[in-house]
Amino acid sequence: MRVGLDFLREHYPNKNAKVYVPDPTWPTHRGIAEKAGFKWQNYRYYDNKIKGFNLQGMLEDLDKADNESIVIFHVCAHNPTGCDPTNEQWQ
Repeated sequence: MRVGLDFLREHYPNKNAKVYVPDPTWPTHRGIAEKAGFKWQNYRYYDNKIKGFNLQGMLEDLDKADNESIVIFHVCAHNPTGCDPTNEQWQ
């Protein structure tokens, strides 16, 4: 993740892009974004009430994100929850 964000800091045209990270995620992910020179913002990922993926919350939060934002997705085995979207939710 650090190498990728360093690359984006150097080459991504939008130098003011914000990095969106899932909530929850490991604190180091936010720190890596900061070390690479980006501001970060959480987006909803996990719903404690249902103990599962919060598709609606994620879509609402990312819909409000500025264009050309950078979004961190754990595409499988979301860490630290282990909760993944279903195939239908990915569609």
